[in-house]
Amino acid sequence: MSDELEKNDSQKHLIKEQYRKWKEGDDKKEHISTYYPGMDRLTNFKQNYSKRSGDILMSKNFQRVYHIIVPIIFLGMLGIIFYFLIGLPVNALYHFIWCDTDCTDLPASPGIIIVAILDSLVLLLMIINMFKEPWKSQILVKTKNGGYDFRFRKGTKMVERMESYKNKMLTNLFLKADTNKDGTIDFTEFLRIGGEDHLTDEEIKEYEEDFEKADKDGDGKLTLDELKESQP
Repeated sequence: MSDELEKNDSQKHLIKEQYRKWKEGDDKKEHISTYYPGMDRLTNFKQNYSKRSGDILMSKNFQRVYHIIVPIIFLGMLGIIFYFLIGLPVNALYHFIWCDTDCTDLPASPGIIIVAILDSLVLLLMIINMFKEPWKSQILVKTKNGGYDFRFRKGTKMVERMESYKNKMLTNLFLKADTNKDGTIDFTEFLRIGGEDHLTDEEIKEYEEDFEKADKDGDGKLTLDELKESQP
């Protein structure tokens, strides 16, 4: 029994050590940019950006329009939230303390003025952020799910943070799924990642196909490295 516990602890330590080495950069390969002035957008995206399977590159004009419309919608929704959370209480306080009956001193209610100031500050921060890396060099894509997302240049802190989070999440999922602590997960353990109790027959079939693609050596088991490499 003690030997088995020692083996489990050793395996758990090994997997966590793999993640530590990745996080500290021991297993990372520094990306060397191939960009040069005049390089076309698609080639630059393929060679220097952290892209995923199914990504469709959007045009510069589409991205410019997206950068205008989406912030307007976001600021409008944020303004409504600010008004209900801050504006209405400020109006009530203003009328209760400073204004008994007729309030004509201000061109607009204090609540709306405060909301306009807060929205303007958020807009200013968004504009400043757009001129900084990695947002300055971001590229808009249409994902395979039909939505829109941004991809960032390899080597930037944004990509490193995203990769670090993904690796940590996959490491934790692997440790939980590896119930027998042998350092690999079979298909039954692989299903636990997706919640086997709630999967339909069709979803199980899709998981089986994903498992076979990830199982590079065809031994019916996945290592942590194989699991990571199978993720987009």
